[in-house]
Amino acid sequence: MEQISTALKVMGHPERLRILALLSRGELTVSELVQILGLSQPRVTQYISSLESAGIIERLKEGSWVFSRIRRGNLAISALVATTLTALPQDDATLKADRRRLQDVRNTRALAAAEFFANVANDRGQLGDEYVPQADIEAKMLAITGQSNFEFMVDLGTGTGRILEVFSEQAKRGSGIDNNTDMLKVARANLAQNGLDHLSVRQGDLHSTPLEAGVADLVTLHQVLHYLDEPTEAILEAARILETNGQLLIVDFEAHKFDEFRERYAHRRLGFTNGDISQWMIQAGLSLSKTAVIETNEDRPNVCIWLGQKIETTRSALWQAH
Repeated sequence: MEQISTALKVMGHPERLRILALLSRGELTVSELVQILGLSQPRVTQYISSLESAGIIERLKEGSWVFSRIRRGNLAISALVATTLTALPQDDATLKADRRRLQDVRNTRALAAAEFFANVANDRGQLGDEYVPQADIEAKMLAITGQSNFEFMVDLGTGTGRILEVFSEQAKRGSGIDNNTDMLKVARANLAQNGLDHLSVRQGDLHSTPLEAGVADLVTLHQVLHYLDEPTEAILEAARILETNGQLLIVDFEAHKFDEFRERYAHRRLGFTNGDISQWMIQAGLSLSKTAVIETNEDRPNVCIWLGQKIETTRSALWQAH
C-alpha cells in the first residue's frame, strides 16, 4: 500500500510526467532529457532520483553514460504507470513539443551512425580484423548453428552483405535488409562478384521490415544492436518474421566500458550481458539456447554470440509477454 501511495505522489507532478512520457518511448540519458525538456541538469537529476526511488524507473550505467528507462517486474507499479501514460492527453502542447525534440535527438544519433557507415562503405572507416576478429566470429557463427541448412535466411542490418556470404552455402535463399543506400551498393556488388544470385539485399527499416510474418527459418543480427536506441524492437521484429522453431543468431559485443566506441564508432550501447539478451528474447517469444564468447585484446571488448529459437507463433502473444 505504501509503495503504491508513494508512486502516485511521485507521478503527480507535471515535469515527472513529462519524463515518464518520454521514457515510455525509449531509454534516455540525463543529458538527453535536459536537452528535450529545457530544464536544468540538477532538476532533471532530482526528478529521475524520485522516480527511481519510487520504483517507477531504473538507471543502467554503461561506461560514463547512465540510461534511464521504465522499470518492469512489479505488476502493481507497472499497472499504475501504464494507466497514467494512457490517461495523458496526446494532443497536449507540451507533450507534443517534447516528442518533437525527442525526434530531433534521435535524428542526430541516426545521422552520426549513417555518416559512420557511409565512411565504412567508402573505405574511409574500418570494420576489419583490426577492429574485431571477423574470421573467428564467422567460423563460430557457422559452428553454433550446427552447419544447418536453411530455406530462407534474413540478415537484418546487412551492411556490406558479408553475413549473407558467410551462410551462402547453408541458405537456399537469403535477403539482407538495410537502410543505408551506400552500404547496399557495396553489398550488391559483393554478392554479384561472388556469383551469389540466390542472395539479395533490399532497403528497409530493420524495426519494420517489408517481409511477411513467419517467412524465415534463420534471422541474423550481426553487430547491429549496439547502434540501436531500443534493441528489443529489432528482436521483436526478428521474432515476427521467424517461423515457429526458426532461429535468431545475434552477434555483438560483451558488456564493456570502452567509452571511446561511442565517438569513434557511433555506438549507442556498450555491449550486452547474457541477461539482457535472454530477457529480450523471452519478451519476443524466443528461447536462448546457446551462447559463445570470442575473446579479443585488452584494448577492445570481447564478442558474444547468442542463438535463440522461436517458441511463440503470434505477434499478439509476443506483446502480451512484453
